[in-house]
Amino acid sequence: TPLRMTALDMIVTELRSSTSSMTAVPKPLKFLRPCFDSLKKAYGSISATTDESDLLVFRARLADVLAVLAMTMGKIEERESLKFKLMGLADYALLKERKVEHSVTDDNMGSWGHEFVRSLAGEIGQEYNARVNDGADPDEDSSFADILGMVDIIVPFHVSHNAESEAVDLLIEVQRLKRLLDIDTIDNTNYRRICLYLVKTADFMSDPDDLSEMMETALSLYRKKNEHFDALRVALRMGNDDIISELFEECEDDLIKKQMCLLLARHNMSYQYEDDDDDLNELIGNVNLSEQFLKVAQDLDVTEAKTPEDIYKSHLAETGGFSRRRDTGGAQVDSARANLASTFVNAFVNAGFGQDKLMTPDSEWLYKNKDHGMMSAAASLG
Repeated sequence: TPLRMTALDMIVTELRSSTSSMTAVPKPLKFLRPCFDSLKKAYGSISATTDESDLLVFRARLADVLAVLAMTMGKIEERESLKFKLMGLADYALLKERKVEHSVTDDNMGSWGHEFVRSLAGEIGQEYNARVNDGADPDEDSSFADILGMVDIIVPFHVSHNAESEAVDLLIEVQRLKRLLDIDTIDNTNYRRICLYLVKTADFMSDPDDLSEMMETALSLYRKKNEHFDALRVALRMGNDDIISELFEECEDDLIKKQMCLLLARHNMSYQYEDDDDDLNELIGNVNLSEQFLKVAQDLDVTEAKTPEDIYKSHLAETGGFSRRRDTGGAQVDSARANLASTFVNAFVNAGFGQDKLMTPDSEWLYKNKDHGMMSAAASLG
């Protein structure tokens, strides 16, 4: 047994060093392919209830090796990689229960490389769906205790290695997205990516319950990190007015509160701030919207009204524009269609500035139109 354990430790060392960064199938995996069936027979020859602690340690360690080998050699439909890993974890638990001291005190899945962890995550999703199809209750953790234990190891690993999307995908597969809130590896460097992925993924959720859980998880993460403005965006998407009041109560930054009020105004929310703060309620009601718009326009030096010709740039064209055709001899003829086009261009390009060069100076332009053109010209004022 000591000799077998030494040989197995050498295999473990080679596998770990080769699978830590996998760009192609590592040579140790290629060399061990012919031995895969023999190793499985050796594993099966050792009883899980053996009284010999050394044999149980060897069996647990061999299960780890077989799980890695099955990643490329096992049959996909049998999920052998996950099967051996679960049996290995069961053996380690038995060793711990027996209080057996051994060199391997903790088997870190991440030590076998990121590709192995990804492979396990994929098989966990398949195993979960298979158990649900066999009649297991998705809401009962007891039916999935073994694979959920692995999920609790894999998800923090993904989060700490910049694979937040894979962590979220795994939790979605096993319908345990709320567990994301209990992960210690979520910090100020990665929570934004996680929340953004949750919100964007929600666009593709067809099940209302899954959609609600996803949005609630993103909302809880934002609130946990005191990002009340982003939390408000999620709350507005959820249509939950009660949470809006809670977010205002939680927020202590006056500037953030003003941003939240402007966001409510942008969504045309008829929300009344309970503290009777006139400034905040005016922001929610868009009272100062025109004044703020004009201030921005002044800062950008774009307050001067533009004419349709400024937009057409017709003086640069070879054929010229409407006004050039009028200026090149003969009587000037107004085209109803051209005037209507100029009315719309004038209305949109000067919207919000409170002035233009067609309608505000006098009413002459109004009478250069007929029927619907006159109606459009009048409507362009407001």
